[in-house]
Amino acid sequence: MIRLLKTAAMTSILLVSLVSPIAAAPEQPCEVVPMPCTFEGLPFKITVIDAETRKPLADVHALAEWQIHGAGGRLNGPLMVLDAASGLDGTLAFPGWGPIDGPVTGLGIGRDPVITLFKSGYKALVINNADPPGTPETQRVRKFYQGGRTYELEPFRGSPDQWLEQLREVVLGLAVPRSDESTLRFRNAYLNRLMLVSSERTKLPVEHQRPGNFFWHVDRSLKLLEEGHR
Repeated sequence: MIRLLKTAAMTSILLVSLVSPIAAAPEQPCEVVPMPCTFEGLPFKITVIDAETRKPLADVHALAEWQIHGAGGRLNGPLMVLDAASGLDGTLAFPGWGPIDGPVTGLGIGRDPVITLFKSGYKALVINNADPPGTPETQRVRKFYQGGRTYELEPFRGSPDQWLEQLREVVLGLAVPRSDESTLRFRNAYLNRLMLVSSERTKLPVEHQRPGNFFWHVDRSLKLLEEGHR
């Protein structure tokens, strides 16, 4: 009798070990059936101040991009792009968006959104979203976890070449590579950033405006956004 009970217990343990764990429920139907995923972003605000005076900064341009997570973990262009300019109180406010269809690969973790801050005379700042560990790329509702925070911009004191590097960092945003079609879909936001960067050309040597150099590429991108072609 005891031997039979031991045998039954061992058999039960073996059967349990062979049964696979119950899979977690999918975040969206697109994870199990061939259909687009759905995404939406929650509204948020941040504040920008001068790192030295601690006073609010007006006219800071913020470009927020929700970047697509591509095949093989590669980041691609944007699913959504919004921009904003700070007022006298230094506040940057972004509205909610969606729901909209998006790729089955989802959005990049930490790039949902990624924000670049630019103001003439200050160092550029890049802010990655602080998604909690384990956040799936296909999560439908995307929250900016640093909403409500205050960010400092440092006054720029460097050479013209160093200022050029600051411009390179933010001129096109960070959601690249992207097609011209994708850029044109968010024409206003990208145009606002390009026009601000373009106005900095008077602070740099004329060589940067020659064919093939930085402002030559800026002008080509401006033509695309203003006329629909390069």
